[in-house]
Amino acid sequence: MTKELNANFVRLSPISRLINYLPKAAILGAVLASTLTMTSTSASAEALLTMHIEEQTSWVRNFNPFDFAGRRQSTLDFIYEPLVIFNDRDNGKPIYRLATAFKFADDLKSITYTIRDGVKWSDGKPLTVEDVKFTIEMMLKNPAIDFVGVKDSITAVDVTSPNELKITLKEVDTHFPESIMDLPVVPQHIWKDVADPFAFKNENPVGSGPMTEIRRFTPQVYEQCRNPNYWDAESLKVDCLRLPQIAGNDQVLATIPEGQLDWFGSFIPDIDNTFVSVDTEHNHYWQPPAETVSFQMNLKTTKPGNAAAFNDIAFRRAISLVMDRTAMVDIAGFGYPVVNLHASGLPPRFDSWRNPEAEKAQDEWMGYDIDKANKLLDDAGYKKGGDGFRTTAKGDPIAFAIMVPNGWTDWIDAVQIATEGLRKVGLNATVATPEYEQWGKQVLEGSFDALINSRADGPTPFKGYYESLSSAYAGRVTGAPSRYSNPELDGLFADYRKATSDEQRRDIFNKIQLVVANNFPVIPLFNGPTWYQYSTKRFTGWVSKDDPALNPEDHDNNRLRLVHLLRLRPVDEKASGDNG
Repeated sequence: MTKELNANFVRLSPISRLINYLPKAAILGAVLASTLTMTSTSASAEALLTMHIEEQTSWVRNFNPFDFAGRRQSTLDFIYEPLVIFNDRDNGKPIYRLATAFKFADDLKSITYTIRDGVKWSDGKPLTVEDVKFTIEMMLKNPAIDFVGVKDSITAVDVTSPNELKITLKEVDTHFPESIMDLPVVPQHIWKDVADPFAFKNENPVGSGPMTEIRRFTPQVYEQCRNPNYWDAESLKVDCLRLPQIAGNDQVLATIPEGQLDWFGSFIPDIDNTFVSVDTEHNHYWQPPAETVSFQMNLKTTKPGNAAAFNDIAFRRAISLVMDRTAMVDIAGFGYPVVNLHASGLPPRFDSWRNPEAEKAQDEWMGYDIDKANKLLDDAGYKKGGDGFRTTAKGDPIAFAIMVPNGWTDWIDAVQIATEGLRKVGLNATVATPEYEQWGKQVLEGSFDALINSRADGPTPFKGYYESLSSAYAGRVTGAPSRYSNPELDGLFADYRKATSDEQRRDIFNKIQLVVANNFPVIPLFNGPTWYQYSTKRFTGWVSKDDPALNPEDHDNNRLRLVHLLRLRPVDEKASGDNG
């Protein structure tokens, strides 16, 4: 259930906030520790890797890869392997999985994938090119499950040989291979009999990935074990994944002294003291700056006052001026994020793509200035009533809850800081904290007012902008909650996808940055870190600051986590001669 939090947020120092975490951690520690250690004792002979990848108060058995909000986040990659992955930390180099190659036709209007020979589904039946064709055609027929956008790109799918699939495109789209990186290929012999592929819970999945067998499932913990027919079994040295139910960052903090988590990605306050110092030999982290986190409004809201305000650029600029980004970074984020002061929202890792023309007058609204925000709202006709809250010029009330998943303590505190600024200028803002699954459903349904959210970037900055600000993705994925639509921007996205040289792409992306900065559809706040912590107590082979081979996160939006899993080796195996 959504909780309304007190808008009168008291700013605490990092040390004071850490002290507030500890009592909650102490209360939860014994229960969580018993969940973690109970299974580790019974499975000590196995290479059992304990992960935390999502915050939930209880597990629901759902491994449907098409249920974007409801699926367990160990579904993609570990149960359903992608065709090909592009490594954004290696210049977009392709890593082939179910496919071994792809090639565009000379006119760039079709692309042919070569599907790997000898792959079997976890039930022993062969995975063929027909399964890939079936999956794409099922998504074409069912818009509710088309979270990768095949309907926007594809006109036909044809099998041209026993292991080749020709995909005919609606128009030239050189970005296409990257855009379907999230495509989950499912077995035709199972899914052809599924009446509703969106509602199907898929409780006992048949997949192609390394971890398909659900050995144990309770509301508190589940175990996902190796595929008995995995095609790349030689690379897989982990026998099972254990995923304990953890509701939020404070509960993660409670588990740390037990030393049972191997791979996770959470906000840990004062991480050197609360995590590393607990076991300096084995506990490590690497948190380089990552995606841009922005304040986003539902531009298609049915509430008249909110709709008028949210779609007014003067209102959005005023909101930006009350965002105390420095406090969000230093207090809510313990200094881990980096303030983003550019209206274009370009992440620091893409500095080489930066267009200085998009960072001139547009950035005037990126500072913290309550007086300036008040004047901007006054001049735009947003009047304060007797209750101190503003309405539209027509008198329609403006009132909105800023939604953030329960347990995301750093973001909740950042939203509290935002709410404090909004109320200073007479805007009736509160905070809502639904459970993560409910948060995702509300985003996809459009039944929310506002939120802060990040986007998933790719090897270039294009993917993050296209999949969060294009009409094609608006409201279809959780990364595009604002439902923004701009024909000029859509035209530039289309031009970029048709571009055939890096020079053309950079020129077009310069224009994209200008349109975004000039229209200010979302309000950049900061760039969060890459959330990644790991323990070398039981496994080696981890990606690290000294070996930054790929994005190391274990979260659902990172396809490279599959490759990371395949790098890992049990410590006892390394000791007996395998250098991993």
